[in-house]
Amino acid sequence: MTGPRSRNRGFGSHRQLLIALLAILAGCGSPGGAGRGSREAVGDIHLFGVPVALNLDGNPGPDGLGVRVYASAPGVARGVAIRQGTLEILMFDGAVDVAQLRTTTPVKIWRFDATNLRPFAAETSLGLGYQLALKWEKSPPRGPAATVVARYRSPAGVELYSTANGISIPAR
Repeated sequence: MTGPRSRNRGFGSHRQLLIALLAILAGCGSPGGAGRGSREAVGDIHLFGVPVALNLDGNPGPDGLGVRVYASAPGVARGVAIRQGTLEILMFDGAVDVAQLRTTTPVKIWRFDATNLRPFAAETSLGLGYQLALKWEKSPPRGPAATVVARYRSPAGVELYSTANGISIPAR
């Protein structure tokens, strides 16, 4: 291949790859939660993730990940807006299951309060969700795999976790 696209081999078309993969993501949510009586309160959090690390800066090698997060409320079949509280995306080295989340230290945490999430909101067939391309900067995973989890913290201090999503990390 010649021309300006010839240097975009491997992870080069990261934006197109991210968009395509986010369209076909898989993930689940946590059971139960806060605010069961309110249609606006977040009751569950769902993380859909690209299963492989991404090249987000155009330089050789992976440097981030792509996720879409949906919040759901009791009695609402579609994703709802996160109007209060904090959404965090946690990245752990290797495979970490839900039972280990509270006792394992994440390699990286990205935090978004409700107002900071607004620019990432997008309506899909699943409802309102938040599409995030996250660079790990100086905190890359140390092995060939990482675990990513979404955590929602309500203003009252209730924590909701998504299921854990594994991502593979190509050799750097």
